[in-house]
Amino acid sequence: MNRAEVRRRQAGLFFDILLLAVVLVLGHRIGDNGITYMTVAAAAYALFWTAVGGGLSDTLGRLLRSRRNKGQYRNIAKMRKSVMIFQTILGLGGSLLLCLLAERIGEGLFGVRYSTFIIMALSPAVFFRTVSSVLMGYFQGEGSELPTAAAGLLRTVFTLGFGLLFSGILGGYGERAGRLLREENFSAMYGGLGIALAVCLGEALILLFLALIYKAGGNRRTEGRQEGYGTESFFDCVRYLWNGRWQQAAGGLLAFLPLGLGLFFHGKRTEDSAAFAAGYSVYVEYVAICAVLVWLVYILVLPAAGRIFVSLRKSEHRFARSAFEGGLHICLVNSVFAAVFLAVMGEEAGELLCPESVSALLPMLRSGSCVIVFTALSCYFARFLMTAGKRYPVLLAVGAADLSFLVILLTTGRAGVLSLVYGGIVGTFVLCIMLGVFACGQLRSRPDWLNVAVVPAAAAGGTGLLCMLAEKLLSPHLPAAVTLLAAFVAGGIIYWVALAALRNFREPELEMMPGGRLIGGLGQRLHID
Repeated sequence: MNRAEVRRRQAGLFFDILLLAVVLVLGHRIGDNGITYMTVAAAAYALFWTAVGGGLSDTLGRLLRSRRNKGQYRNIAKMRKSVMIFQTILGLGGSLLLCLLAERIGEGLFGVRYSTFIIMALSPAVFFRTVSSVLMGYFQGEGSELPTAAAGLLRTVFTLGFGLLFSGILGGYGERAGRLLREENFSAMYGGLGIALAVCLGEALILLFLALIYKAGGNRRTEGRQEGYGTESFFDCVRYLWNGRWQQAAGGLLAFLPLGLGLFFHGKRTEDSAAFAAGYSVYVEYVAICAVLVWLVYILVLPAAGRIFVSLRKSEHRFARSAFEGGLHICLVNSVFAAVFLAVMGEEAGELLCPESVSALLPMLRSGSCVIVFTALSCYFARFLMTAGKRYPVLLAVGAADLSFLVILLTTGRAGVLSLVYGGIVGTFVLCIMLGVFACGQLRSRPDWLNVAVVPAAAAGGTGLLCMLAEKLLSPHLPAAVTLLAAFVAGGIIYWVALAALRNFREPELEMMPGGRLIGGLGQRLHID
């Protein structure tokens, strides 16, 4: 990954965080039932979209860059045209199939009949996003990352704006219809329907935006060049595309599988639909909180991942190994602190984000915050292995993690919704260990685990105890938001000062991590060489 791609991925993750926050805000407007209905629809949409267009833009961008570097401009034009035709047909087929199977998925598979219309309303987004991914692949093939980042920002803005508008209008209509027909779930169903329509409209506008940019730059593209040579047919182009992305699509499907398995088995075990919706909505909020923290950690570690591949391209394996171990250290330092802080300050975080469900959310945060560490490390290892071309080990690890999740889910069924949390802990732990072994073996890396893991864990544990004391002193007198912010600032300062005093960072690691110069300056002020 070059610097532009690293920045684009960081921007994409940041916009994903904003989008997740927007979805949670909209979810609170439609209640626990609405969150559950939307989760069913989102799971179905995610599975279909991943199968149809997962990894499409990155794969197409690599194929186009390869042909550009070889001067095969006619093959570039043929690849663009062939992929657009094929993916347009495939996207239409995916949307149509999702719409036709909406009732069987919502009512038959998951037993949530009020999600059927939401799935149907969300199905056109598969087509819109597939075609827009082809256009983003065009831009990435030319070395331009800005349109992809702009699409992520627009997705967040459109979802928030149209979601507030449509969920309010349709939610109000559903509430009136529910009172008339004595159906209390109509308000949540129509509110979710409004959010689904907002997502579809947003994806359509993003497609229009990308098409206009592509059309405006058409005169400067290589499609009109007559030099070069072309030897690829339509089927060659499609074959190259699918050979490049099928492992990534399969990995995405396996990664999303626990969401569907948890929803299916938890729904089958819970006879009361109200209790099912209430419990599962809290679990969704727990997953969202952990996902935000994982993405924040991953944003911080992406520059190290980019440096690994720069070194590998130059055949500087020693520097690549050093960058890999530095990225591992940065990932552990940040994720361990996030996990400990969330476990200690879970009550304040719950009161701030979902005050009506604190008692149900708190056990999840305290017992399941460790998934932040396991998932962040898994993302780091998987990114290295996928970019290095080692995709089969990733598929093997994800499959083993899914199997572990399913075993724990079935054996801890009496724990209710907490069985999903326990399954996630074991599944992400298995994934982290397997990917870590594969990644370290690929680079023949032997990290200094005392410095990389033990010292940050000890510093985070001590900081957690201090945060717990601060929470006991401040929470009776201050609002939850103020207590959380004060504990985070004080705990973060103490944590980083402790790591600097313990000489936990090497100079190359400080160069790779955001804020490294500040930490280095802190070490100099403390007279630490």
